[in-house]
Amino acid sequence: MHPLGHGQSAWRKFWIFLGLVVLIGFVLNEIWEMAQMSAYVETKNAPWVDSLALCTRAALGDVVIILGLYAAGALAAADPAWGLRARWNIYLVTSLIGLGVAVLIEHAALEDGRWTYSANMPVVPFLKAGLWPILQMILLPPATFWIARRVVANH
Repeated sequence: MHPLGHGQSAWRKFWIFLGLVVLIGFVLNEIWEMAQMSAYVETKNAPWVDSLALCTRAALGDVVIILGLYAAGALAAADPAWGLRARWNIYLVTSLIGLGVAVLIEHAALEDGRWTYSANMPVVPFLKAGLWPILQMILLPPATFWIARRVVANH
């Protein structure tokens, strides 16, 4: 049997789910990005309206990461539609991969001088990366998948 099942209904649900992942992922990450502005030297004292474009670009990048994490979950589950089912173990896998991705991105960005942490950024000592971006990639992708699944299931 095909992982999505047979018929247009299953495919329709899947594409609606992915669209919701993009929309919900963007909204959650835009809020997160704006909330952590004071944790970076470059945006610490900037008015929120001045940081909006920067945070929006970052949130769009976060959506790309979330889609990549969803794809990694699909590979781990051997099921492209795993997000339509309650699979806690795949949520866990995406969180762990999200942790790794966040640490790699933070290290590269800090090394390249793309951003600098302010005193408001707690740094995880053994990972040498900021706590807020780490939590962002651990918590928001599974939350995005869960919310999107619930919306599709209720309609």
